[in-house]
Amino acid sequence: MHKLYLVAGQPAVGKTTWAAILAQSTRACFIDIDTLSEPIVRAGLGLGGMPMDDRDSLQYKQTFREPIYQAMWQTARQNLPHVPVVMCAPFTKELQQPDWLQQIEQQIQCRVTVFWLYASETTIKRRMQKRGNKRDLAKLATWGQYQSYFEVMPQCRHIAVNCDK
Repeated sequence: MHKLYLVAGQPAVGKTTWAAILAQSTRACFIDIDTLSEPIVRAGLGLGGMPMDDRDSLQYKQTFREPIYQAMWQTARQNLPHVPVVMCAPFTKELQQPDWLQQIEQQIQCRVTVFWLYASETTIKRRMQKRGNKRDLAKLATWGQYQSYFEVMPQCRHIAVNCDK
């Protein structure tokens, strides 16, 4: 198996940009959570009568989170015998498990490196406003509450990357 790189952090920190550069430099398969799941999520939200820009409600997370991550892991497993893989997603829940890397390494039988990207609240908010994504409107409207969700530091082994630029 080739190496697996996990690029984690909160929305608008710069994960996709950073992960794409990493994938290019390592000649890896690039698996981005939004690219992989967005068309399917939008179809499911429409069928379920849920708001099309919801990505943070409890109902959204209970319905979509696990299947999305399962699809990412399955895609990674399919590619790892052939090339390195870079997976880009928040991994918020997983980062809180101290033995998360060991679990992945045992399950997939490959070396894993986690990069946790972070930036100041000001930088993240500015990037979120600049990208103008409708999915971010609820986050921006409840900024303090939204940010409190990301105040916890990762508990698993990781390499921290400051994206304040």
